[in-house]
Amino acid sequence: MWLGFLVAGVVAWFAYRYWRKRHPPPVPEPERSYSQRLEQRLAKNQGAAKRKRRGGSVKSPPRRRG
Repeated sequence: MWLGFLVAGVVAWFAYRYWRKRHPPPVPEPERSYSQRLEQRLAKNQGAAKRKRRGGSVKSPPRRRG
């Protein structure tokens, strides 16, 4: 019985190695320089500070007059 588990484990290990050779992991992108990261951060937050919401919160129900 233990021999069967051992054989199954070895077969699974070889199958994994065979599959890994056919499907290598993707190559990671090279890390950007500090100036490139800073440019991207500043461009992302450029329009966020200029927007203003008019009116109350969307979640609160409208107030009734009278």
